Amino acid sequence: MERRSTGLLRVPFIRRCSLQLSGAPATHAFLVNINVLGTYVARDDMPHLGEPVNVRFHTPDNEREVIVEGVVAWLNPRQQHPVHSLPPGFGVSFRDLSEANRRSIEDVVEEYIERHPVSP
Repeated sequence: MERRSTGLLRVPFIRRCSLQLSGAPATHAFLVNINVLGTYVARDDMPHLGEPVNVRFHTPDNEREVIVEGVVAWLNPRQQHPVHSLPPGFGVSFRDLSEANRRSIEDVVEEYIERHPVSP
């Protein structure tokens, strides 16, 4: 429970999303991992650090679209030695998650934990 609520655990979450950066037209990308603090977006075009971003996606078994606002927290451009084998992209730090969106993301994390229990 503590890992889920603190956001220390990032879970794999490959999901198509819609991105809107600084009021530009929406584009599509893929989320790679997620927790209640943020997500990693796979994308070759790099935004600017601190740039506002709006991310829209669906969680498994949920008809409701999750729409979250955040800021670009870190960049991982294409490089010879990728960071943690992540594709090029950037990290998004969520801002002001609604309770419903927080719960949707927590459900994804809880499901992952149930499928991949940690050995004592």
